[in-house]
Amino acid sequence: MAKERISYEKDICFDIILEEEDFPQYDVLVAGFPGTGLIGGIASEQLINTLELEQVASVDCPEFPPTAVIFEGIPRRPVRFFAGDEFLLVKSDMIIPPNLADSLAEAIIDFGLDSGVNEVIIFDAIPENDSDGEEKEEKKVWGVLSCHDARSIAEDLDIEVISRGAVSGISSSLLLHANEKKAKGIGMFVEGNPQMPDPKASAVLLEKFSEHENIDIETSSLIKMAEELEEQYAQMVEKAKQAQNDMERDSAYPPLYG
Repeated sequence: MAKERISYEKDICFDIILEEEDFPQYDVLVAGFPGTGLIGGIASEQLINTLELEQVASVDCPEFPPTAVIFEGIPRRPVRFFAGDEFLLVKSDMIIPPNLADSLAEAIIDFGLDSGVNEVIIFDAIPENDSDGEEKEEKKVWGVLSCHDARSIAEDLDIEVISRGAVSGISSSLLLHANEKKAKGIGMFVEGNPQMPDPKASAVLLEKFSEHENIDIETSSLIKMAEELEEQYAQMVEKAKQAQNDMERDSAYPPLYG
C-alpha cells in the first residue's frame, strides 16, 4: 500500500511522505542541516543514534538532485523526519541547493505546525574567530530568536542573543518563516571550525539541548571523534609545512646546467 503524501505547494511542490497513517503530535521541532563544520548535521545524527529515533517521514521534491542515501542496503531520501518522545527532528544528508532552501524551510515549518509543534529549535554554527590562529577551548553558543517570546528559551539556557548581524542558509529561512507564522523558535549557533568537521562544537549544542529538554544525550563519542580529527589535521598541517619548506629549499638552490 502506498504511503500517504502531504503536499505543500510553495514556489515548488514538496511532498511529506508519512511512514505511518496515524501521525502523532509533537511539541518541539528540531532542525539540523549540514553547514559550517557540518555541525548541525553531526548533532542531528548523534541524536538519532544515541536516542534511537525512528524515521517517521521523508521529503520528496522534483527539484531535488537525484540522490539517495543507503542504510543497511536500503535507499532513503536525503531529507527525513525522525521522532523522539516529545520532539520531531528534521535533517538532511545533502547540502540543500540555495534556490530550494526558502521554499523547503516554509514547508518544514508548516508541517511542524500541522503536527502540533509550538517550538522550533535550529542547530547551526557560525565561524569562530581564530585571530590568534588557535581553536577556542570553550565554544560559545549564540541565539537568534524567531520572536520576542522566544527570549525566555535563551535566558533559561544562558544563551546570549545576537543583537545585530546576519545569518544565511536554510537556518535563516527557517527562522524567518517561524517568525512570519508566529512560531516560537530559536536558532542555536555555536562557534565552530569552518575548515573541517567539528564534532566538538556539535557536542556543545547537544549539551545545551539536553538541558532544555531534560534528557541525557551521549556526547563523549563526539569529543573523541574531535580529538582524532584534530590529530589528523595537525599531521596534515605539519606535512604541508614540510613540503613547503622542501620546495623553498629546492628553489633557493636551482640545478646548474653547463
